[in-house]
Amino acid sequence: MKLHLRAKAPSEGARLLVRWIMGRHGGDVARAAERLMVSDVILCRIVEGDVVPGIIVGTSLQRHCDIRARHFSQPPVRGWFDEADAAPLAEAA
Repeated sequence: MKLHLRAKAPSEGARLLVRWIMGRHGGDVARAAERLMVSDVILCRIVEGDVVPGIIVGTSLQRHCDIRARHFSQPPVRGWFDEADAAPLAEAA
């Protein structure tokens, strides 16, 4: 299964989750879903913003990805793949 990313992440939680899937699992949604013990369909729906993780999936996200429930209620702070240090570098120039 492939990730279908909108132009803008629906939440900071979705953005962080995609970065984890790409960084730790090379974009392999099935392998990431297996690690989180959730179906790949549900994982994609979380990324798309259609589903907010419940307590079981949320616990797994916190344990494996350090993504907390509050991240899914926050707007994204950057684009899907923007580097975390991009803003401080731009300010220093």
